[in-house]
Amino acid sequence: MTLPQKMTFKNLKPAIADAIKESCYKTDARIYNIANEVRQIATFSVEPGVEIADGLAKIVDKTVKDAVGVGCDMSVIVKGILLGAFRASPFIREEAHKTIRILIDEILQSIKKHNGDVKQAVEGILTAIVIIAREFKLNMQEALIITKEDILSSAQSKGPEFADEVKAALPNLDE
Repeated sequence: MTLPQKMTFKNLKPAIADAIKESCYKTDARIYNIANEVRQIATFSVEPGVEIADGLAKIVDKTVKDAVGVGCDMSVIVKGILLGAFRASPFIREEAHKTIRILIDEILQSIKKHNGDVKQAVEGILTAIVIIAREFKLNMQEALIITKEDILSSAQSKGPEFADEVKAALPNLDE
C-alpha cells in the first residue's frame, strides 16, 4: 500500500519518539536509543514540523530495522509507532480507519522486510488500538475487529507464508 502524498503529520518524529518511550514498561536503554534515533531520521518536511506520508514510511522502516538489529521488544516499538503517528495526524477523526490501515500495512511491511518478531508486532498493534480507541473515544470492539481484518488483509498481500505466520499470532478476539 502506498501512502497518499497529501497525508501530513504534525511533529511526527517527536510524537513517535515520545510514544515509544511511553510504551516502554521498563527501563531499556536500547528502546530509548531507538526512540532518540527517530528524531534524527532525515525526512522531507512541507513546513517546519509537518511531515508528508513518505516520511512516515521512512521512519517506520528505519525504526523497525534498528529495533530488530538490537533485539528490542517489537511490541513496544510497534505500539509507539502507531500511537505516535496516530496522535500526529491532524485528520484522525475523519480518517481513523484509513490511518490505522496505512500504519498497519507500513509496520507489517517493515516487520517482514527486516525479519521482525511477528507475534510481538501483532501484540503491539492490538495494544495500541485499545489505547487509541480510549484516547479518541472510538468503539473499542469495532476498532479491534476492523484492525484484525486489516492485519490479515495486509499480511495476505505480502505472501501466503507471512499471512500464515501473522494469522497464527492473532488472538481470538471473539472470546
